[in-house]
Amino acid sequence: MASYVKRGNSWQYEISYKTPEGKFKKMRKSGFRTKSDAKTEAIEMELELNKGYNPGKKNMLVSDYFEQWMKLYKKGAVSNVTYRRYEDTLSNIKKYMKFVSLSDLTRNSYQGYLNEFAKTHAQATTKRFHTHLRASLLSALDNKVILNDVTRNPVIKGANASKQKSDKYLNYKDFKRLIKACISRLEPRYASYYLIIAGGATGARFAELLGLTWNDIDFETNTIDINKTWKLHEGFAPTKNESSVRVIDIDDRTAEILKKYQKEQALLNISNDHNLVFFNARDGAITSNAVNKTLKNIQRELSIEPQITFHGLRHTHASVLLYKGIDIISVSERLGHKDVSITQQVYSHVLDEMKKKIKPKLARSISDIYK
Repeated sequence: MASYVKRGNSWQYEISYKTPEGKFKKMRKSGFRTKSDAKTEAIEMELELNKGYNPGKKNMLVSDYFEQWMKLYKKGAVSNVTYRRYEDTLSNIKKYMKFVSLSDLTRNSYQGYLNEFAKTHAQATTKRFHTHLRASLLSALDNKVILNDVTRNPVIKGANASKQKSDKYLNYKDFKRLIKACISRLEPRYASYYLIIAGGATGARFAELLGLTWNDIDFETNTIDINKTWKLHEGFAPTKNESSVRVIDIDDRTAEILKKYQKEQALLNISNDHNLVFFNARDGAITSNAVNKTLKNIQRELSIEPQITFHGLRHTHASVLLYKGIDIISVSERLGHKDVSITQQVYSHVLDEMKKKIKPKLARSISDIYK
């Protein structure tokens, strides 16, 4: 039951409540112009308390709550790479929301923090910051630590425009030129060119290809079994998620290149304890910096613009398949996406172009019923 007292020119309410741990505590709030105003909010607060609202944590720092949530729900449930991104978000919360408590947050203040963050970060980075933070605050809402969703529909800004989607993959002509150039440079002591060809031919992630052993390639069925990754200084590691474990079909030419590569490695006595496919004779497992440097040099020689990174080969591979008319479900499974909606979102630019191309065909197909 709430009690009310006038302090100076304003009113205050006081509510006694029982915490989930069974302890009795009091909640006070002042500054109301009239007793009626205080009573109206006190009644609403009592209803929330009866529904499970736990004000005991409302004064927690946002950073402290995020850290607890991150360790409870994300550690061990996501890959090490993804978890490090959550740790980056935690560092940014401590930097941009240093003394902000859960009770301080409103929709306006939340937008303000995002705007401040966006001044020195790209739009995509700001969006990830918001996505991580929103997930933790929705958890706080579910657990009745806060009462309102302050993260709903913010405006996501950025210091610089994100890289255009068209800049993330090569057109078909340049893609063919790149692969042809790599084939002309093949040397079994150096893995970069083989890795670039494999990336373009499979759409697999860099860490997935690096984790391939010769046992994962079946030359009888022309398939590659993606079942693990390789992390620098760590060794074998799990794939990004369960859907990333998959078997990819490869074409005869790619299989031929890899089969010859395996034989030449044996002749040159290039071997490693883990039986890794892509392994340099001198430096061992190749690094992303090394392969991206090689990729950049080839593109410069061929005057390919815009230049892409190794991950761009994955986008190029998927875009080529979609342009060739391969259905999006098959492309999604080949890429190891968790959900086809991810594929639709990432390759919306390609799908939009495909819709324009197929529009006349659709009309003709329907018009056939009148013949």
